[in-house]
Amino acid sequence: MSYSLDLYSLLIIGLGLGLGAFIKGLTGMGLPLVAIPFIAGFLGAEHAIVVMQIPGLVSNAWLLWRHKGEVKAAPLRYNMIFPACAFTILGVWFLEVMNDGIIILLLAIVVGIFLALLLFNPSFKLDGKIGRVCTPIASMVGGFVQGAAGVSGPLFSTLILSFRLSKEAYVFYNGLLFGLFNVIQIIVMLSLGMFTTQRFVEGCLALIPLLVFQFLGMRAMGYASQKVFTTAVIAVIVVMEIKLVWEALSF
Repeated sequence: MSYSLDLYSLLIIGLGLGLGAFIKGLTGMGLPLVAIPFIAGFLGAEHAIVVMQIPGLVSNAWLLWRHKGEVKAAPLRYNMIFPACAFTILGVWFLEVMNDGIIILLLAIVVGIFLALLLFNPSFKLDGKIGRVCTPIASMVGGFVQGAAGVSGPLFSTLILSFRLSKEAYVFYNGLLFGLFNVIQIIVMLSLGMFTTQRFVEGCLALIPLLVFQFLGMRAMGYASQKVFTTAVIAVIVVMEIKLVWEALSF
């Protein structure tokens, strides 16, 4: 497939990547949700989702390295990771045939429920019986959406926030989970022939604004207190939720 991008298009794509990378560096989430809609407007949804896997993987690996000291403070929740990974594979397979409107609406409903719990019950934690029941179900939904739409940040970031980790451990956990998703998606996309040489080159070019703006976001995080950080994360999730609802109603 031949393509052509003018300077205006490249600037728009760079803006989307830059803003998403800054938010990613600051909160550990937000890169795909911000960048994919920008890129999809010029290259198409599938193209955008595939291309974003390379900057996404580098972004998450960078967060893991930056906060590697938090590995002991972020215990793995296998009842979240295993279901999410399995359904991510399924989601990639359905990438070209899924009904975006239904999945986005479902994601918006689930995230809305968790937001309500976080806002009206700040001490909410997913543990005990409710954690054992809700976490795998939410992870299956999120994993499928991650594979099919490239975006599951609102759901998984809300789940991780409920673990009540420090801001550094929170960012580390986000990098670990979404980095794992990137690896799985790249493997499945390669097996399905979705990851062409052209898309690989475009993904590498996307690293330029990513590296600059994620660095700035990571530096900004060092000046934020735990309270300010938690407030910022919730604010980003609220904006994500509004965006998801708006997109769902547009279908």
